[in-house]
Amino acid sequence: MNETKAIKLCLDRRDAAGFEYLVKHYRQQAMRHAWGWMGNREDAADACQDAFRKAFQAMPRLAELERFYPWFYSILRNHCLNLLSRKRTAVRGAEQLKVEEALQDSIAPQQSLERAEEEAEVHAALGRLKTEFREILVLKYFSEYSYEEISQVVGISRGTVMSRLYYARKAFKRELETMEGES
Repeated sequence: MNETKAIKLCLDRRDAAGFEYLVKHYRQQAMRHAWGWMGNREDAADACQDAFRKAFQAMPRLAELERFYPWFYSILRNHCLNLLSRKRTAVRGAEQLKVEEALQDSIAPQQSLERAEEEAEVHAALGRLKTEFREILVLKYFSEYSYEEISQVVGISRGTVMSRLYYARKAFKRELETMEGES
């Protein structure tokens, strides 16, 4: 099966097998994006599950769909933003998760803990950014999307991607510096 056939099955017959193919194909990508928004794995997994459920329910109402992920990404993004606005935090529990992962890593415990702390700082700084900056950084650095791919997923021009990424990097650096000054 391929994406086109899976989409057709979902649109024509609300076929669970077609949707299962799409979920398997995109779940890791969705998880990376959700984790970038939510700041921890548990919330990201919940957000992905909810977004996939919403997508499955919405697909039969679509007349056509050329590519699944750009459409799904908008559902995932909106769901994550709604969750964040209710919780008012994007980094709850990230430190504990990183410490647990560090203890399981094959790297020396001290190095693992340092890496976990650095990752927690990155997520904390991301959580303090404007939504559009957080989104562009997550797509570029967590998912390693090209400018063109970001342009397609977010629905903005390539030039806007480049400009927004420039300002997002500057804002991210300022937040990291501010956090260092606060500690």
